[in-house]
Amino acid sequence: MRLFGTDGIRARAGEWPLTPEFTLRLGRALGHLARQRSQTPVIVVGRDTRRSGAMLESALLAGIMAQGVDVTLLDEFSTPGVSFLAAHHNAVFGVVISASHNPYWDNGIKVFNGNGFKASDELELQIEQLALDEPQLWHENSHLSPPGLAASEDGREAERSPLLPGVVQLNRDLGESYVSHLLRAFGGPGALRGLRVVLDCANGAASYLAPEVFRRLGAEVVALNVWPNGVNINVNCGTEGDGPQRAGLAVTAAMADIGFVFDGDADRCKFVDETGIERDGDYILAILARDLLAQGKLAGNTVVTTQMANLGLDLSLREIGVRLERTQVGDKWVSQCMRDGGFVLGGEQSGHIILFEHGLTTGDGLYTALRMSQLLLARRSSGQHFSDLAGRVLTKAPQVLVKANVPAKPPLADLPAVQAQIRRAQETLGGDALINVRYSGTEPVVRVMIQGAGQTPEALQHQAQAILQAVDASVKRDA
Repeated sequence: MRLFGTDGIRARAGEWPLTPEFTLRLGRALGHLARQRSQTPVIVVGRDTRRSGAMLESALLAGIMAQGVDVTLLDEFSTPGVSFLAAHHNAVFGVVISASHNPYWDNGIKVFNGNGFKASDELELQIEQLALDEPQLWHENSHLSPPGLAASEDGREAERSPLLPGVVQLNRDLGESYVSHLLRAFGGPGALRGLRVVLDCANGAASYLAPEVFRRLGAEVVALNVWPNGVNINVNCGTEGDGPQRAGLAVTAAMADIGFVFDGDADRCKFVDETGIERDGDYILAILARDLLAQGKLAGNTVVTTQMANLGLDLSLREIGVRLERTQVGDKWVSQCMRDGGFVLGGEQSGHIILFEHGLTTGDGLYTALRMSQLLLARRSSGQHFSDLAGRVLTKAPQVLVKANVPAKPPLADLPAVQAQIRRAQETLGGDALINVRYSGTEPVVRVMIQGAGQTPEALQHQAQAILQAVDASVKRDA
C-alpha cells in the first residue's frame, strides 16, 4: 500500500494513516533512516496552523526522538521555509505537517531530503516499508535494528545497549535566518518602498511570515486572513475557490498595486492585478520566462510545467523562442524534470512556481510574490501596470475544470466506459483539444480538465461533464 501521493501523505486527521499511533511509527522510520545517514542526525520539523498539527507533531517527534535523533522545531512555519532551512543547516531531513490547500480537518506529512528537495520515490518507499512493517523488519534484519538493539555474536540473541533519546530544540532564530535570506535576496530594508500590496495569507503558515517580510522590505501591506484559529485555514480565502476573487475586491478597494494569495502552507502563490483580476501560475511562468530570458538566465530556453497548463502558455512561450516541457501533475515531477535537464524555471497553473535561484530548491509562494513585486517596481517607472503586462504576455485558450468526489480510485485505464467517453470527446472537439482525466493525489477526488483553441466554454463543459459522469458510474460500479 502506498502512503505517499503527489504531495506527501495526506488524509483526514485522526484517521489512518494520520493517527497518532501510526504517525509515531512514521517518526521512528524517519529517525532510523536519519541515523543511517549521519552520526549526529538532526531533522527540521514545521507545521501549518491547522488544529490537528500539534497532535501529529507530538507523535512524530516522539518517534524521531525514540531513535536517538534530535529535532529542530520551527513550530508554525511555511513548507518552503522548512525545505530551505533543512538544506542550509545540515539537517538530514525536513518534515512539514500540512495539508496545503485542503480544509482544516485534513492534514498531511511532507518529507524533504537534506538538500531541500522533496523525497524521492526510493526514500518514500523506504519510509513506507519501515512504518508499515516496522516490528517484523527490525527483528528479522539486523541492519534495520533500531539503535540500542545489537545482535549477539551467535546471531540468536539480542542485547540492548543504553539508548539516549533525541532532544527537541525550538529554534525561532533559525526561522529568522530564512527571513534574512529573503531580505538579502531582494535588496534589504526599503527595497520595495512605494509599493502597496494586498496579502491573503489563508489563515495559514504565511500569516506571520509574509506581512513581516514585505513590511521589512518597505512595502505598504494590507494583510488579509492572518488570524489562524486552527479551523479557519483556507476557509473562504487562499488560492482555491473564490479566495482570489475576494482578494481582488480588497485590491481594488485599497487601490493597491498588486495582490498575492497564498495557500495554507505558503508553497503556492497566485497574484491579483490592480484591476482585481486573478492571474494564476500560467501567467507567472509567462512573465518570469521573459524576465529571465532578457537577462540571459533562462537555462536551456526551457520552462517546465504539467499537463494542466493552458495551451495559451505554449503559444506565449513559442512567440519568444522558449520551449515548454510538460510532466505529469505534481510539483515534485516538475522539480525532477528541471534538475534532470538543468532548467531553472518551472511550475504549475495552481501557483506552485519553482525558481532555482538564491538557493531555493522547491516552490516558494513568498519568494514568488517578492519576485513579482520586484519586477513590478522595475516596470512601474515606465508607467506599466501588471494588468497590462499580464494581458500582453498570455491569452488563455478556453479551459474548463470539473471535479467530483469518488469512493475509490481504480485505474482509469481499466474503465472501458471512461476511455470510450474520452475518445468520443476527443473526436467531437478535434485533435487539438487537450483532455486530462486524473485522480487527485491528495483528496478522494477525480478531476477532468479540457481545453482547446476555437472551442466555446459551453462545448468544453458539456464534454467534461460527460466524462465525469462516466467516471462516477464506473467507479461506483467497480466499488
